[in-house]
Amino acid sequence: MGEKVGNAEVLVGGTWHQARLTLEGDLLFVTLTDLDDLNLQGSDGEGGPSDVPEPIASQKRVVQICKSDNNGLGISIKGGRENKMPILISKIFKGMAADLTENLYVGDAILSVNGEDLKEATHDEAVRALKRAGKVVTLEG
Repeated sequence: MGEKVGNAEVLVGGTWHQARLTLEGDLLFVTLTDLDDLNLQGSDGEGGPSDVPEPIASQKRVVQICKSDNNGLGISIKGGRENKMPILISKIFKGMAADLTENLYVGDAILSVNGEDLKEATHDEAVRALKRAGKVVTLEG
């Protein structure tokens, strides 16, 4: 299938920046091209791209999360087939199960939940998969 490359503008912390997009198989790489003007911390000072260790940023991995009885995973997601993009973590809530793993980052793709493939899932299908996942949740991303 090959590599596809394009340019886009990306909103970071309320400011638009030029970016280069590279699609390799099912992985989308976004590289900001005007880094000189950018503080890589998120708009709240946490969870920005610089928080992701370099070796982790471009590899698939499996993360197991153990939820407490009365709480969810502590993530918000965006994307889905109807948006022509993968399911992505858009927010990680401090102190909740996903945050406590210290292995998930804003922008991570969720490829499967407990073995259920989400690569072609709609947003609603992904939400349902996450809600029915049980107390121990295995995410492939």
